[in-house]
Amino acid sequence: MKNIPEISFWKNKVLQIKEFQFFNLEELITDDLKPKDHSPYLPHRLNFYAILIITDGEVNHIVDFKVHSLKKDDVMVLSKGQTHAFDEFSVYKGYLVVFSEAFMHKYMAQSTIAQINHLYNYFLVQEKINNPDRNQILLRVLQNELKSNSSSLPNIIASILSVYLLKLNEENTRLAAISVDNKYLDYFNNFRLLVEKNFSKTRDAKVYASDIAISYKHLNEVCKGVVNTTAKAFIDNYVILEAKRLLVSTSLSVKEIAFILGFDEPTNFLKYFKKHIKLTPVEFRKTLA
Repeated sequence: MKNIPEISFWKNKVLQIKEFQFFNLEELITDDLKPKDHSPYLPHRLNFYAILIITDGEVNHIVDFKVHSLKKDDVMVLSKGQTHAFDEFSVYKGYLVVFSEAFMHKYMAQSTIAQINHLYNYFLVQEKINNPDRNQILLRVLQNELKSNSSSLPNIIASILSVYLLKLNEENTRLAAISVDNKYLDYFNNFRLLVEKNFSKTRDAKVYASDIAISYKHLNEVCKGVVNTTAKAFIDNYVILEAKRLLVSTSLSVKEIAFILGFDEPTNFLKYFKKHIKLTPVEFRKTLA
């Protein structure tokens, strides 16, 4: 059975720092984007975190089937688990910084990781941030430090990234006008992780509320406070997103996708999908073919 491609770090590259890479986009696209297991120009799921920085021109970049127009000095963070695709008609000029969850936990402070997780929560994040000064500082310092062979290099790079991402998180919070109690965010993140793990087993919000030891009413309050939607609507939105990912990125039949998503009958999936998208799964697949 063919599944959505999940991309880890480049297997054949000798890495200067384990679980971390820093790419010039022009070089990456011309030299490295020739994998045998997936097309970089079709949606593929990331198994790491990324920072996409555009230094000149304008590009279209596709993240979870939405086209984002990025221009000079724009930065976009891509979360582990998201799907993205390069636009083959765009001329990418800039940099891509990628690092794994293991890198974060080994070299970054836990308090920093907690804030970064807010930034990489793609249900909260702004689509893009224009960040010219801090982008230039980050790129210059990374380029300089990566020339060294210091035994402390991973710690130094992690410190540089920590400062940049914490500042980016502050700017993102300001732009999104997010003012959410940290306790709400903790509950929401636990709920989100459970949904991502178990959505094919249950779409019942009451089950998730029980799993994180709060009432169904409280879970709805949390979701409304954080993402301005009910817990049920959040679950439905996530299931639809996964359905889109499978429809576009695989050749699986609608029946196979229905079973993967946890529907007992394909007709139930068809009705569910059409209710939310106003298109059948086949019609949606054709729109992006």
